Amino acid sequence: MAHKKPQRMNLRNRILNFEHWLSSDFKLAEPVIYQRELLKLFSENKDAFSYYRNWLFTLLFNKDEQEALTEFKNILDFKVGTSKHDQLLKHFLENNSSEIFSQKRLNAFEIALQAPNADLNQNTCFLYQQYYEIEILFIVLYSFITLNKSDKIEVELNKFRDRKSNLRKGVLIDNLKSKLRPYTLTHNLFKTAYNSKIRNVIGHNNYKIAEDIIESLEDNTIKLSKDEVYRAIYSIQSLNNNLLYYFSSKNKLNDNLQNEGILGMAFGLEEELPVLSIFQLSCFYSLGDFKWAQKIIFSIRNNQIVTNFGFQSPIIGLYSKELEQNWFSPLRKRKKLKIYLTPIVPRNEEADFITLDVGDFVVVEDGKRVDLEYEINKYEP
Repeated sequence: MAHKKPQRMNLRNRILNFEHWLSSDFKLAEPVIYQRELLKLFSENKDAFSYYRNWLFTLLFNKDEQEALTEFKNILDFKVGTSKHDQLLKHFLENNSSEIFSQKRLNAFEIALQAPNADLNQNTCFLYQQYYEIEILFIVLYSFITLNKSDKIEVELNKFRDRKSNLRKGVLIDNLKSKLRPYTLTHNLFKTAYNSKIRNVIGHNNYKIAEDIIESLEDNTIKLSKDEVYRAIYSIQSLNNNLLYYFSSKNKLNDNLQNEGILGMAFGLEEELPVLSIFQLSCFYSLGDFKWAQKIIFSIRNNQIVTNFGFQSPIIGLYSKELEQNWFSPLRKRKKLKIYLTPIVPRNEEADFITLDVGDFVVVEDGKRVDLEYEINKYEP
């Protein structure tokens, strides 16, 4: 498993490459560099793919964004473990899951490409308006804060609806700004996202754009810079990404994903005894104990070896005389094989990494050891 020259593209842009390819329904040309484990998961298990994709963007967070995500989760989990919290969580997962996981939002990273270089234009304003209209964030925040403060289940929000049952978002946003004040990071993010000046001029189509400045048409009293608008868009997107991550982590489908995310393995020696390292994406590693089969099975034919070690797709690799001499020959003298299940994350620009078939990864902690019986089947040509 030799090291190779570092890739020139960092993790953020590799993810962006995949996201834009995905948004084209794979109709665009396949990117030269992207996170190839995403495609592997996509082809093997759609639930695992969705879970990993939602988790992956958190690796791009800086310290402030990580702290904001933690605070956001703490708001929604303040009464975790109580029957009413379970009831409220079940309500949103069962009744709004399609909106939460496929609502009208661009992929989680597209704005990162637009913000630094794009001009301020009508498309930018339309993008803000699209995000503003997503209601699930308001409803979830209000419902969980009400549960935290009053121990009541409130999901209809009737007092914030007009005669046609449409949500009066402006009134609800003002209410939430007040209720979120004790949560400094979330409050600041929310206040930046739902900037009333931006909403007033864009929502009412009462603006003109001149040299990357938005001005209100009637009296020019409101002026908004490009940076101010993009900060609002990015903040809305961050809040929705936090919500997406929260519900993804609570989804019951995750209960059966602890065996997913196996990306490769390595034949090694420990005090001249054979050991097998199996590398699993850390987000699946942390879901629970891996369900091992009773024995690990090696199937050898010509120069190919197929390794089956559980209830997932087997790993196919190269078989050589050196591998037979240095690893399989001493293994045959032992009843069991020592295995390490090792958690990994995609490499960004770290100097210490391992190379697997789908890319470069970083080991995040020592692996869990298990000793398994094994079977070696060698098929002659």
